[in-house]
Amino acid sequence: MTDDAPIPFADEPKAPPVPVPPASEGPASAAPGRPKGAGRSWWRFLPIVLVVAASVGHGWAIWRGLGGREGMANEWVPWRDDHPVYFHCAMMGRAFLSQTGTTAGYDPYFMAGYPQSVMFPPSSTLPDVWMWAFGGGERPELAFKWYVLITAAVAPWLVAAACLTQGMGRAGVAAAVLLFLGYLWTDWPINYVGIGMMPYFVSAPTCLVAAGMFGRFVDLGGFGRWLAAALLCSAAFVMHLTAAMLLAPAGALAYLGVWWSRRRRGESLPASRHLGVWAVPVVVMALNAFWWAPVVWLAATKGDSDFAFVHPEGSLARILQLFTSEAPAEIILIGLGLPGLVVLATKGLGRGLALAGMAAAGWFWAYTAADFRGLDFLQPGRHTFALYSALAVAAGGAVSAGVARLRARDGAAGVEGIRLDRWALVAAILIGARILGTPTVASVRARALGDSTFLSTQPPPAFFRILGWIRENAKEGDRVLYEEGGIDVPGVPDPFGGGRFSGLISRKTGVEMIGGPYLRAALATNFTQFGGGRLFGREDWDADFFRIYARLYRPSFILCWSPRAVRIVSSHPDLFTVLAREGPFVFARVLGFEGDAIRGSADVEIAPGRLIARDMSPDLDGYVVLRYHSVPSMRARPAAAVDEEFAEGDPVPFIRIRPEAGIPEVTLEMAPPPWTP
Repeated sequence: MTDDAPIPFADEPKAPPVPVPPASEGPASAAPGRPKGAGRSWWRFLPIVLVVAASVGHGWAIWRGLGGREGMANEWVPWRDDHPVYFHCAMMGRAFLSQTGTTAGYDPYFMAGYPQSVMFPPSSTLPDVWMWAFGGGERPELAFKWYVLITAAVAPWLVAAACLTQGMGRAGVAAAVLLFLGYLWTDWPINYVGIGMMPYFVSAPTCLVAAGMFGRFVDLGGFGRWLAAALLCSAAFVMHLTAAMLLAPAGALAYLGVWWSRRRRGESLPASRHLGVWAVPVVVMALNAFWWAPVVWLAATKGDSDFAFVHPEGSLARILQLFTSEAPAEIILIGLGLPGLVVLATKGLGRGLALAGMAAAGWFWAYTAADFRGLDFLQPGRHTFALYSALAVAAGGAVSAGVARLRARDGAAGVEGIRLDRWALVAAILIGARILGTPTVASVRARALGDSTFLSTQPPPAFFRILGWIRENAKEGDRVLYEEGGIDVPGVPDPFGGGRFSGLISRKTGVEMIGGPYLRAALATNFTQFGGGRLFGREDWDADFFRIYARLYRPSFILCWSPRAVRIVSSHPDLFTVLAREGPFVFARVLGFEGDAIRGSADVEIAPGRLIARDMSPDLDGYVVLRYHSVPSMRARPAAAVDEEFAEGDPVPFIRIRPEAGIPEVTLEMAPPPWTP
């Protein structure tokens, strides 16, 4: 097999063997006693060596970014941006999956209690499932770091697998993987890993494999191909819900294109093929119901979204940036990828059209959607990554075809000793090393080999000071009004340096937090936030405003750093007792708002997915109103009258209970979907 010949699948029809001429008809240059082709055998393995070396090198860079062996061995997860949020939510999701078989449940640790589901965080399903499967031991932090490592390191291997579904040869696979990694490290996508968007990062290349396998089924049929396509599409959807925005257009184009092509030739697409195509989305939705179905009964909990990954400059400005300010990898991938899509479609119409459909969807979302503000809620700008990942695979097809054409011309011309295909590959490698290789090495060095790596698992000293203050003064179940980071305020830049510590602090201390784990949660309960100088939605708040809401949320401590908050805490000794002060941070005890109930009294124990209310003493109207938010389908065990009570402009009601005589405690949970036990 030559170095650019396609690697056949076992179930594909194979071409008849080409007759081999007698030895006397071979080239005159073949030396007696030397096996024919021995001099070029190493060329056959060079692409494989490049793929393995580049992919392993990428994995090593991620490993080093996590701190290597020392970073994997410590008790912390990456602390910047979204990593702590996903870790906390995955720990909750692990419990919910065990309790109800869904990823939805009641999280009492943040926002005065909120319904965690795909509503927020919308891409937490993959870490939820991972931690449910592997995070049940004594070191869940280690399991989470392995999740980060594997989902980041597997990307080039998935691109190689996508190339194989396209029937691509070794040279094409190597070109696709190298171009993909050059794009990944020199453009924006590596930042997805750094900020913790692992589900989306791994879903895009998984979609490439799924689209290719779906196209193979449309081309050739077969239950094995159908099953592989259905499972791969389901896996991509588990990873990230926006996979549908890529796979649906890819599948539709492959299906309609093959059907129309056959019809033009007077052939029909078998009924089993039609049935299989329509069965794939049914299987995908059924296998993913455990995370998307709760959206139906939690739709009322949706809040405003603070959009990200949108482009207000419009599509034309976005396209012009390709020639002015974007990374060179993008224009290279467009130049090679477009002809590559044509080449692959001629080799296998269904799989080629599936890849083209994914690239077209990526282009629409990444560029054209910038002209439609109504699509901003889908955060379409992220699909730039999917577009150029698809073009990297297509570029591999173009390179493979180019190498084959040069080899054929060499052979037809009878040129002996001159292999333009090899020299073209050498030239491409040298040029690529200069344009993409040098900045890739610089990117790896800056992110993974410096003193503070982009996936550092060693939190900064500020975190340990705050953790120590809370451990010394608060007990499990206390509530801390915590000014979360992530937003600069005038006069004070974000003192956490990009860290979001609340998820880690709650895990290590058992306290509840008002503030965090993410200041832009797209839930109505996000009203209950403290961060970036804003308290419950107001920048110009004062002590009187604080008292109104302290009566509802009943914090025992406050950790703040913005100038207004520090000034109010420092100047009202009747409300606060300052316990510690260092740098911009002030930690104080809040006075006068003890207890777990707004009206009446109760002692509440919290756990993932539930509240346990004991020693309830009702108010004059016979009710106890807890300091915890209510959620749809709240139920009590044993049965008790549970409803809602709104207060002080909070858009989410609080839990109201009428205690029954003789019942010492009541367990409150979100009712699971009706199909669960």
